[in-house]
Parts: sequence; structure tokens; C-alpha cells
Amino acid sequence: MLNIFQRGIRLLRMAWAMRRIRKAENKHTQQAARHALSELLAGSRGLPMKVGQFLAGMDDDNAYSKLTTSIDPWPLKHIKPILEQTWGQPLQFILKDIEESHAAASLGQVHRAHLNDKQCVAVKVQYPDIAAAIDAEMKLAGLIPAGGPVKTWNFDLDNYKTTLKNNLNDELDYLHEMKQQLAFASTMHVEGLHIPHVFPVLCRRNILVQEWAEGVRLSEAATWSQPARLYIARTLMQTMFQSLFEFGLVHGDPHPGNMLFQHHDTQPQTTLLDFGCMVHVEQTRRMALLKLILHSRGECDATLFDAFAALGFNAEKLRPIEDKLPQLIKLLFQPFMNDTIFDVTSWHLSDSVANLLGDQRWWFRSAAPADLFLLIRIFQGLATQLETLNIQLAWWPLLKQAIKPNIIEESMHWQAGHKPMKKTVPVYKGSAKELHVHIERQDKDPMHITLSAENALQLEVFMPDHVHEHIRNANIDLTSLREKLIREGLEPQTLIDIKSETYHYHLYLK
Repeated sequence: MLNIFQRGIRLLRMAWAMRRIRKAENKHTQQAARHALSELLAGSRGLPMKVGQFLAGMDDDNAYSKLTTSIDPWPLKHIKPILEQTWGQPLQFILKDIEESHAAASLGQVHRAHLNDKQCVAVKVQYPDIAAAIDAEMKLAGLIPAGGPVKTWNFDLDNYKTTLKNNLNDELDYLHEMKQQLAFASTMHVEGLHIPHVFPVLCRRNILVQEWAEGVRLSEAATWSQPARLYIARTLMQTMFQSLFEFGLVHGDPHPGNMLFQHHDTQPQTTLLDFGCMVHVEQTRRMALLKLILHSRGECDATLFDAFAALGFNAEKLRPIEDKLPQLIKLLFQPFMNDTIFDVTSWHLSDSVANLLGDQRWWFRSAAPADLFLLIRIFQGLATQLETLNIQLAWWPLLKQAIKPNIIEESMHWQAGHKPMKKTVPVYKGSAKELHVHIERQDKDPMHITLSAENALQLEVFMPDHVHEHIRNANIDLTSLREKLIREGLEPQTLIDIKSETYHYHLYLK
């Protein structure tokens, strides 16, 4: 109970530290807050450190880099009893020797060892009781109230937590990881890619044994010659494209600790490690994604709304920004739009989407399925890898080389299985053209959203939950308001204007 209490306190401190980052007044203060959060995250294995590794992304030189270069591992004397108990026999019957660990992670740590046949192997051992600790942390995390855009824009936080919990459960099962690694190795055929051989007879739910991999991290490989860096970049990109669009099983944890690079007399070799976090992408979603890429290139027509719905977007939430989707896909898939090389440093996606959608960018994100952040992280990882290597590639030609031609052909003719929602085009009278939503809250930046006027007839759909609560407290009946607008027409007027000492909600037609 004391341990659970301490973990709960640490999670609350994490939430407070993240709030300090959001509230930082300048970059110096923000960076200091990030380093403080990194130290806090690194102080606890399990969920906190896993969150930190997600924050670290693919950059070896940021505030969270400590979380990908490992924390202090457990001494070998505490690990040996776990191995002997799990294998059911003394270590000398299996291992000729085993070294202290220099690679501790969120769920376990890795030891270099030799089997009795002198084969050099990596023995990954899970920390005892880490599964119970994560389960307790997930429950405690559920007690921390949502804030910021998550609350304002009505994100489905339960689905995000479920996605994270399922992902962690997969990572906690090393037999599952073994099967995914074997499947990935047998399916992928990319030049320069190496997947370490595993030893199934020695693998258990809490132990994974594979061949020992040598190599340097991406930051060091980035100092190699331009031809070597180009070769590595092509291997990384084609691995992602082939695993995503052909195999449907993608390495989902692209931080620097999960890849090693070698370069001797032959072409460089890229070794992928840690197959616990894998992203499964079903056929429908793969086809929808490829269809959107083809449409952005002008190579086929697509009903964008249905393609996004097939990816798992909430159709009701997507409807108010449907008219922005043609511009949006040109931003999302900018690297694929031409056959020439693309410089990822020019891809200011977040700023471009913010300029296009304004505050509605949060609405778009809240409409996305919870597991989409894993896929986005994979693309972000690739972009960061290319930037680190200082290499520009032609994305579309390499995608075509990476996958079978029939897959692109199939996607050209693919139609969404999702039954399109019948677009409601209300027949209404009135001269108003726009619905304006202005929200001010204490200690928050004001938000202003502009929608087409007919959205006033479906306020229940896109108003965040906390606004609904204040509307009810003000005794405003949205159903009656909608009936009045249908009856009298959408004329310029104030629909809702609620003020208090801490907030102001103003909705009006213009």
C-alpha cells in the first residue's frame, strides 16, 4: 500500500510538472521544466518512464534523452535468482557467463551473456511485480482529472487509457514480443535491415533471449559519410513503408535506444530492437491511408470524409470541419505530393494545421481514434531520423519501391466499407452565414471558433462537456433553442452569453 501511495504521489507530481511546461513563459523556463520532469520520470520504472520515452521521441539530444540512454540497472545478484527460478535450473546449465547490465529500461533490463555453446546473447529480464505496479499506476492515473485541451475539446480519454494499457500489456508479455519479432523477421525484405535471431526455447513471459547486437546509436551514425547516411535513411524509410502498407505490423517505439548501426567494409546495417511495442494496422485502415496519399497526389478521387471515417475518425465530430479536409490532406501528406526529394525541416506540420484550423485543430485531434497517436509517432520518428542524418529522400518513389505494385493498384480502386453518413443540409431561412463560438476561462488563452451558420442547429454535437454543464446551470434548453431557430430562421443574433468571475461563453450568429 505504501508503494502504491508513493507512486500516486509521483504521478501527481508528474501532472504538476507537465502543467509547468505548458505555462512556461519562455523557452529557457520551458527547457528547465522539461529537465525537471525528465528527472522525475527517470526516478520510477514502469508507466512514468514509459511516458518519458514517448516524450523523448527520436532525438538523442533533448531534455528526455536520459530516458533512452537508460537509468541505473538492478545489480546482477538480484537478477540471477529470477533467471534460475523461471528456467527451473542453475544458471551454469544454460549460461557460460553473464555480465552486469548497462541497459535498463521502463519494464526490464538487458544483460550480455554467453550460452554454453559460446553464442553471445542478450538476455532481457522483466522487473518483478512491474505488471502489478503498472496496473496500480493506470488506476491512479484515472483519478487525475483531465485538463487543458483534453477537457475543453472532449477527448475520449478512456479510449486513450485503454490503448496505452493494452499496449503495455503486450510489452509485458515477452512471449508475445518473441512471436512478433519472429513474424517481422520472416516477412520483411528490406536491404540493410537486420532483425536479431531469437532463441524460443529460452524465452518465457518475463525473459527474452536473442543474439547480441553490436552497433552505435543514430547520433553517432549521423557523423558517417553522406553515402552511408543515405543508405541508412533509405533502409529506415522502406522498413516503415513495407511494414505499414504490406505487412500491417509496424515497429511502434522509434526512440534511439531501439536501433543500432554498423558500418565496416560492406554497406551499413540497421538493427531493430525491442518488438514489444508494435502497431497493428488492419487492411481497411491501410487502404484508407494509402488512398488519401494517392488523392493528395491527384492520382485518384476519394471521398475524404469516408476515408477519414475508415481510419477511425469520429464522423459526428469530423462533420463541422469537412470543408477543410481537402486543404488538410495536402498538409498531412506533403512529403508524398511530388516525386522529388523532400526536406523534412521544411515540414512545419503543427504550425500549418494551426493556421488552417485555428482552435478547431483540437476538434480534429479529438475526432481521431485513440490509437492513431501511435501511428503518428512512427511518422514523426522517421522525420526526426532523417533530420538527424541530414538526409533528404523522395518519399513517394521509395514507397512504390518498398511495397508490391498490386497494393497501390488495389488502393486506387478501394472504396470505404464505412457507410457514408447522409450529410444533413438543413433547409433553413435566415441571412446569417457564420456561427461564432468565443470561450474565455480564467488562466486560459481565449478561444474563438468560426463555423458555418447551420451548425447552430446541432450545438449538442460539438459543444465540450464542461460547456454543456454551464449551459444547463444557466437553465438554457438547447432543444428549445434549436426549435426556435428552425421556426424563426438563422438570423444574426446572440444565442448564448454566460458570464461569471471565471468564465465567459459567447455564441452568436453573424
